[in-house]
Amino acid sequence: MRKAMFFILLLPFCSVDAQELKGDYLGQTPPGAQAKLFHGGGLVKHENKEKRSFNLAFSPDGKELFFSYYKATKEIPHPTYEIKTFKQVNGQWTGPETAPFSGKFSDVDINYSPDGNFIFFASDRPQPRSSGLDIYYAVKTGNGWSQPIYAGTEVNTPYGEVYPSVSTKRNLFFRSSRPGGFGEDDLYRAAWVNGNFIEVKNLGPNVNTKYGESNAVIAADERYILFCSARSADGVEQIYVSFQTGDNVWTQAVALGPEVNTKAGAGAPTLSSDGKYLFFKKRAEPVRGIYWISTEIIEAVRPKEIKR
Repeated sequence: MRKAMFFILLLPFCSVDAQELKGDYLGQTPPGAQAKLFHGGGLVKHENKEKRSFNLAFSPDGKELFFSYYKATKEIPHPTYEIKTFKQVNGQWTGPETAPFSGKFSDVDINYSPDGNFIFFASDRPQPRSSGLDIYYAVKTGNGWSQPIYAGTEVNTPYGEVYPSVSTKRNLFFRSSRPGGFGEDDLYRAAWVNGNFIEVKNLGPNVNTKYGESNAVIAADERYILFCSARSADGVEQIYVSFQTGDNVWTQAVALGPEVNTKAGAGAPTLSSDGKYLFFKKRAEPVRGIYWISTEIIEAVRPKEIKR
């Protein structure tokens, strides 16, 4: 999630017709090397056809989907965001509904842990040391999810932290605006040990730049990290990838190809739990909306000297 915000008049909306949603990935046919709209690009249908959904996160078993939703209006600017969910029961998807832990505060940028037992997100719920968004997580229970748990003061600072993503190594990757980085917004990693987040490290100059980076998602095995940056000559935010060659040692980031990065801008990348698909959002009309594409496009830009 980027800092800049604007408000659009929100008209009454209709939920996507649940009777149409059967099978994996809301019944959508998986894409290949060409980006495809995901279920019309919106997930929530509006009378004025605005596409306000982004940041898709499917559970590893494929039976639950969370996503971020821009809900602010000029009349009601807060909460700016909320997290919505679809659930699959006996092959039938129902939703979208507001997630049980969301709706009162601005909640955004949701991602599963690879084992599906935790979900991470950013929220502006009150904290003594916070003036904006911080990172929280919830634990899978027998009948849903626990109340959100604050990720602590090693990860969270008064400067704002968003877009958490966790690997199978139990490292947490996130964006922070804390001082001491290479730009106003940098990407960091923290170790998750016995419920505590420790050893926060900057990802370094091959990833972070003076232009600011955000919206990072880590591959489950940490082979690569995807993130957003406006470092290109035209200043449009696009998606980049960097490959890890050692412990917190990253290759020089490169932009993904033109199927993802266009003049419309690209953001909010997430990965399917099996790593086969990249979800992202094109930001500008007339092509604004959620898209997905095979992650083979990532392998296409992998440096030849780095093995898969």
